[in-house]
Amino acid sequence: MMIDPVIAWWGAGLSTLLATVKLYELWRDRFRLDVTYKFTSDVGRGNDVLIRNLSGRPVILEHWELFYREGRWPRHKEEDIAYAEHDSNDKRIDAYNTHTLHFSDENYFSWGHSALNGRRIFIRLHLAGRGAQCRKVYPA
Repeated sequence: MMIDPVIAWWGAGLSTLLATVKLYELWRDRFRLDVTYKFTSDVGRGNDVLIRNLSGRPVILEHWELFYREGRWPRHKEEDIAYAEHDSNDKRIDAYNTHTLHFSDENYFSWGHSALNGRRIFIRLHLAGRGAQCRKVYPA
């Protein structure tokens, strides 16, 4: 008769442990995207914007827009820097991989204090199945 409560407590403890492991796996494998930069003052070498897929599954980048943003929501103003051509193909970013957007020569943009003039640089990423995501690039 004393064995029934022990089995019940053992089952409750084991199921709680397995649920904790499953929640940890879901948290670890969640969708994560990181955007960073490598800017230079040399027009020939150019600027790079790096899009890192930190999740365990590939993502498809349909379109992107790089722009200056001034002000705060809901009264912010945006000025385009560059964007992907609408007829360009989707770009697959594999799991734990990086996609680099390179801006040099005629695509080069200024990022110094005088060029920004209080603005920040953002990128809007249009991902398949996830919609648009806006991320701050600089100043980080």
